[in-house]
Amino acid sequence: MKKNAIKIFSSAVAVMVLSGCAYSSDALFPSLFGSDSQEARSSNSQNSNVPNLGTTNFKPLEVSEGSSTGTFVGQKVVTFRHELTQLQNVIVKHNEQLQKIRTSVITNAVQYHKVVGLIEAKLQVGTTPGNPEMYSMLQSAQNNIQYMNANTLALSQLGQQVTADSAMTSYLLDSIKAAYGISGAVDADHSQLRILENETNQTSILIKSLLVEIHADNSRQQQYIQSVKTNIVDLNSSIRDGSYGVNNVSLASSGVGSAPSFAPANVSTSKPLFVAKFNKTKVNYKDGLKHAVTQSLRKKPGVMFEVVAVAPASGNHLSKASAKNNATTIFQDMIEMGVGADKITLSAKNSVSANSSEVHIYVK
Repeated sequence: MKKNAIKIFSSAVAVMVLSGCAYSSDALFPSLFGSDSQEARSSNSQNSNVPNLGTTNFKPLEVSEGSSTGTFVGQKVVTFRHELTQLQNVIVKHNEQLQKIRTSVITNAVQYHKVVGLIEAKLQVGTTPGNPEMYSMLQSAQNNIQYMNANTLALSQLGQQVTADSAMTSYLLDSIKAAYGISGAVDADHSQLRILENETNQTSILIKSLLVEIHADNSRQQQYIQSVKTNIVDLNSSIRDGSYGVNNVSLASSGVGSAPSFAPANVSTSKPLFVAKFNKTKVNYKDGLKHAVTQSLRKKPGVMFEVVAVAPASGNHLSKASAKNNATTIFQDMIEMGVGADKITLSAKNSVSANSSEVHIYVK
């Protein structure tokens, strides 16, 4: 996936346009770089489903005009002014690139959630387990993540370029300061040096602010990508079952009779007997679960189990539903292992340390 994202980004940079890519369905396959509309980006940035990016538009002040005095220092002043002008032109281009990347980030996030919204709506009413149409939509959302990765790479490369701008500004500022000590200058030379020093200082402050926002945007985008990847795992689990699970379908086929209810978790501070982390599409937990349950029954035949559905504290309703769905599956597995349903209680909680849905089993 990363290789594909790098290829996408490299192609975009090569043409230096950052325009949209055409696909068969705009609803399912968003463009890498979205509209240039500042209004659209500002409006979409209010959506809680998209990364909270910076909004500053970085525009350097124009370099003041001046003339050569004919002295050696005067010639240095002309050179400094030209270098500062070139540097500010580069900043303008880098600012334009940042604004386009931000627009792309918002556009991709909004379109990703359109696809996920369609999937969630269908799962809410229930569908056939492993519905290929649902998996096709899920693949579209996963393709969108490739473009999100491309945006992250673009922000990283832009940060490196602006870091080089900052180093060049520092070098230019040191050169201007050193020019004060050159003999043979006239008052006009020092007057122009002071103006250039002030303008270079302002440019340095602008570049540092630009770099801070690029790094902040990059960090938020990376966190966002991690969140949507976790969401994809949860969706995959729900599509496999054809619904959100315990809240949407009957468990009559399991022999339990009806979907069990979840109480708020009230477990002790002791370590859980068993933990299953559902951080990928296929989690092989059954052997470990069977060993843990068997050992507990052997030590204490009348042991009671509490199966806890653990969802990330920052997760949405899908994460919580997925955690309950996984807990219900383990609940059924334990019954098949010979544990009576009356010996198992189900509960749920949120955890700040969980990055994906988990199931914890405690003994009482």
